[in-house]
Amino acid sequence: MIRFYIALWAAKLADLILTLRGGRQNDRAGYIANRLCPDFMARVSKPGLVIAVTGTNGKTTTSALVNNMLTSRGYKVSFNEWGANINAGYSINLLRGVNLFNKCRVDASVLEADEKSLCEGMPMIRPDYILVTNICKDSLRRNGHTEYIFDRINRAFAALGDRTVAILNANDPISSELARDTGTRRVFYGLEDIHADPFENRVKDIAVCPRCGGEIRYHYRHYRHIGDFYCADCDFRTPPMDYRAARVDLAAGAMTVEEAGEECSYPLISDSVFNVFNTLSVVALFRQIGISSREIADFLATQKVPRIRESVVEYDGIQYYAYAAKSQNVSAASTVFEYVAKEPSDKDVVFCMDEAQDRNHPTETISWLYETDYEFLKSPNIKKIIVGGHMYLNHKLRLLLAGIEPERIVCVEDEAEVPKYVDTEGIRRVYVLYETDFVTKGQNLRDAIVERAKECKGL
Repeated sequence: MIRFYIALWAAKLADLILTLRGGRQNDRAGYIANRLCPDFMARVSKPGLVIAVTGTNGKTTTSALVNNMLTSRGYKVSFNEWGANINAGYSINLLRGVNLFNKCRVDASVLEADEKSLCEGMPMIRPDYILVTNICKDSLRRNGHTEYIFDRINRAFAALGDRTVAILNANDPISSELARDTGTRRVFYGLEDIHADPFENRVKDIAVCPRCGGEIRYHYRHYRHIGDFYCADCDFRTPPMDYRAARVDLAAGAMTVEEAGEECSYPLISDSVFNVFNTLSVVALFRQIGISSREIADFLATQKVPRIRESVVEYDGIQYYAYAAKSQNVSAASTVFEYVAKEPSDKDVVFCMDEAQDRNHPTETISWLYETDYEFLKSPNIKKIIVGGHMYLNHKLRLLLAGIEPERIVCVEDEAEVPKYVDTEGIRRVYVLYETDFVTKGQNLRDAIVERAKECKGL
């Protein structure tokens, strides 16, 4: 116990010093706590409600919605809002929720949780709910293969048993198998067929049935491997949904969710199918907690996708988007490419997708380019693709191999030159797709394109 308090006080002091120096978004204090007391996360006091959000894609948006909902109800919440989503991040989240005597001073903690580290931290934290968005193919640098990530998450559920409720995506044939034999209560959310007409993707995130090795088939798909699935050779199939989006109107921004035979309408935060899933997962979570449908709907009407993931500026009838598209993550990037291609407006697309760390490596990992569905970008409503940055020739080669006409591709190594190549005639939207390491850079590039448009208008 003495060791724990030394760790708590040392971490509190470090956090204070870092905050005074302008480094509040720094998890070093959490690292100190864990080094001084390896079971710090088990000993630190927890609030009455602890929620973890994990999964390959969507956890930042979803955890932000969870935090916003709780704070809108007057809860005091500790939240790792800048994405410190491994053990050091969990520890600083929790230590900020207690005083020097380990007395809890918040009502809830919301933990965005990296899927690979879940089995290390969560058995000590013992959250009340773990919401899983999906499991998809991710970067070879980070989380490797879907079966490996599935195993890491499932170990957490096995250790937690019936202490935790699992909120799972019924339409994901990978993550819907989590916590089957762990004693954990499983709650499923999912979408009926909304006629999304997904493009055929190159890479399958799941190839065969995880139970018998048979062929996985679909009654319908929403995108990539997410849909109404079944195995031709065994009883593996989409599980019954506790929260079923029976109807979704992307244009109107609303979905109708069926729960225990009753229906309720909820606003959507975005017109993208993957954000329908994020919104639906939040509905499922808070209905399980016991919050009324009406209160959840009223809250969702005030929400948008977090600015670090999507923001828009409109000028002279054109909408200019800064839009996150994770490089190295073939599923996330492909899903964004598909969304941009399906959005019906005529548009220009700007690539700002090179990771910060790529500049510092003597060799770059470029295999993800050839697993990502660049073929989606052949859509005729994409008039031009402007590629900037140090990997511009790699992107150009991949675009050409995808069958995109050379005259639709503009490549410049100096990203400062990109704005002059973006059209303002004959288009309705511009999408600046940026790597999540480069949120500010992506938004600044978008703003520079808008300023260039204003200059051309003589303003």
